[in-house]
Amino acid sequence: MNLTIQTLFNDPAIVNAVIDRVLQTRLDTIYWKQYGKFRETKTRVFKTYLGTVTGVVAGSIIGKNDQKPLRERRTLGSGLTEIAYLGDRYQMDIERLSELQDILDKFNTANTADQRAILDEIINFIVDDYRQVLLAPHKRMDIIVPELLMTGKTEVHLADNKEGITLLDIELPFHFIKPDAAAKDAFITYLQEQIAALRAKYGVFSKMIMSRGTFYKRIVGSKEFGETFKMILGNNQFYVGGGLITSQMASQVFTGIGLPAIEIKEDYVEMQDGTNKQLYADDRITLLYNDNVLEMRHHKPHVMTDPVPGRNYSTSDGQMSICNYRDEEGRYMEYTAEWIPEFKAPNKIVNFDLSELG
Repeated sequence: MNLTIQTLFNDPAIVNAVIDRVLQTRLDTIYWKQYGKFRETKTRVFKTYLGTVTGVVAGSIIGKNDQKPLRERRTLGSGLTEIAYLGDRYQMDIERLSELQDILDKFNTANTADQRAILDEIINFIVDDYRQVLLAPHKRMDIIVPELLMTGKTEVHLADNKEGITLLDIELPFHFIKPDAAAKDAFITYLQEQIAALRAKYGVFSKMIMSRGTFYKRIVGSKEFGETFKMILGNNQFYVGGGLITSQMASQVFTGIGLPAIEIKEDYVEMQDGTNKQLYADDRITLLYNDNVLEMRHHKPHVMTDPVPGRNYSTSDGQMSICNYRDEEGRYMEYTAEWIPEFKAPNKIVNFDLSELG
C-alpha cells in the first residue's frame, strides 16, 4: 500500500477512522448537548410548535470563502423554522503538511507488518486538523443556544464571524419578567411570589440557570439572603460575609423555601479572533422545567446530493459533511452543516431580566 497526501485524505476508511478517533477522544465540551439532541428534518423550512406567539425567524449561515450558494433572506410566518447554513474552510499549514509527508514516506518504505503502527501514527497526527473542522459548528451552536436560553433571541452578523456568518436572527416567545428597582431589597421574596404565581400556568420548575456574576450580585448580594441562609443552614454568617457561598449551598437554601435549585453557568467559547466569549448573559435568570428543552434539527447538505466534481465527502454528527481538497493556492479542509435549534415549548420557559433592578 502506497499513500500520498491526496490519497490519504480521499480514502474513506482512513478519514472515517480519523473522525471516529476525534469523537472518541473529544477534549472540548459541547455545551448545547446538555439541552437536547439531534433530530433530522427532511425539509429546510418546517413547522414548529411555538405556542400562541410568533416565534422564530432565521436567516442563513454560510462560509464566505467556500463558494457555496448564498440564499436570500426570507420572511417566515408564525410557526415556521428555517435551517441555518454553516460552513467554513481552513487552509492547512505547509509546515504541518511537510511533517505529514515525512510520516507518509516512512509508511511507504516500511514492510507490511510495520505499516499498521505507522498508519495509527498518521491518524493521530491528522486528528487535530479534523477536530477543528468537526467542532466548529458545535461551537457556534454553543454560542447560539445559551444566548437563546438567557435572552430569548440571538443575532449573528458578518462581523461576528469573519469566516462566513452572513445572518442569523432568531427570537423565541419566552415569558419575560422585568422587575424594577423596588424589588431589589427583597429580591428573594420577589422570586418566591413570582414563581408561586407562575406555577398554575407553567408548572413546577426544576432549576434556574444564571451566570456566576448574577449569582453573586443578585442572590448572595441580596439583603435577604444572609437571614434566609442562617434560617435554613444555621448560624453560618461567615460564609456569606466571606463570599464562600457555593451554588450547592444556595440551592439548599432555595429548595428549603420552595424555590428551584440554582445552576451556575460560566462557560466560554474561543472566537476566531482569539478572544473568549461568555456564553450565559449576566443579569438574566432562566427557569427550566428540565434540561431537555430543544432538538437540534439537521438537514442533509446540498453538497452531499450534488457534490463538487473530484471531491470526496465524509459525514459526521448531524449530517455534517467534511472534505479535504487541493487547488493552486493550497490544501483545505472544509465542512458544511445545516442545523437550527428548535425549542420544544419556548412559551413554557420563563426569563427574568434584571437589568433595571439597580
